[in-house]
Amino acid sequence: MMGVSITRPSRAEFSAFVRTVEPKLLDALVATYGPVDGREATVDALSWAWENWDRLIDVSNKVGYLYRVGQSATRRFVVRDLRLTGSHAADLHVPDVEPGLVPALGALSDQQRTAVLLVHAFDWSQTEVAALLEVTPSTVREHLRRALERLRGNLEVHDAH
Repeated sequence: MMGVSITRPSRAEFSAFVRTVEPKLLDALVATYGPVDGREATVDALSWAWENWDRLIDVSNKVGYLYRVGQSATRRFVVRDLRLTGSHAADLHVPDVEPGLVPALGALSDQQRTAVLLVHAFDWSQTEVAALLEVTPSTVREHLRRALERLRGNLEVHDAH
């Protein structure tokens, strides 16, 4: 029986890949699963990338693909609450926030929370979020509209008009 040849990148090539992909992947997984689970999912996804390089190399949307790998990895975790307090908020470059914001974000659907955090906290474009979530930009706009409406209601924020 012949063995299957596994293609692996050089360490330098993989390090360059990680430098390119990891910031966006980490943003996305932290936005969806919180700082602890998001970081663990990022590590799992990048480990998968190393082990399965030959499967990943031809993928056009590597961040989106690895985001799905990270999502699958979180199914093995005991998922913790989304918490952005103390050092986690500092790690995410979140300034002092309204105390009710974190529970309100936790009440959103995963896609709504991910869209809000990526667009409004991590400065992603709606097009980038759409590519990550594999939806259309108009779907992202709808997630944002519904999420912001729900956040305003939960936080009792009313326009000053």
